[in-house]
Amino acid sequence: MKFKAAVPVVSTADVRATIDYYVRVLGFREHFVFGDPPVYAGVERDGVLLYVTHDPQLAETLKSDSLHPDIFLWVEDVDAMFNEHRQRGATIIEAVSDRAWDARQYVIEDPNGYRLKIAEPID
Repeated sequence: MKFKAAVPVVSTADVRATIDYYVRVLGFREHFVFGDPPVYAGVERDGVLLYVTHDPQLAETLKSDSLHPDIFLWVEDVDAMFNEHRQRGATIIEAVSDRAWDARQYVIEDPNGYRLKIAEPID
């Protein structure tokens, strides 16, 4: 018996717009969409999954209280990923740099206020 994976869930008032952002700007692909209009969905990139849920109340609370939940993603070639996201128009909160916790990292913010911390271990 063991845990196998964890999947962060992004709350939003507009599931379709969130999926479109993750596909168009962050390079994910649509994995599944449930409901019409969508109430739950998944996006995937390189085996990494993120789920999206329709929760307008939580989405509004995050926005009105200026809350920014973190999602941490380990990647390979963080500099190339940073350049891709910058070129595609991602909102960069912190540029790529070496961090004290032995990671090279940058931070972007999605349209729902979530902060994606994207990093690669420093060898």
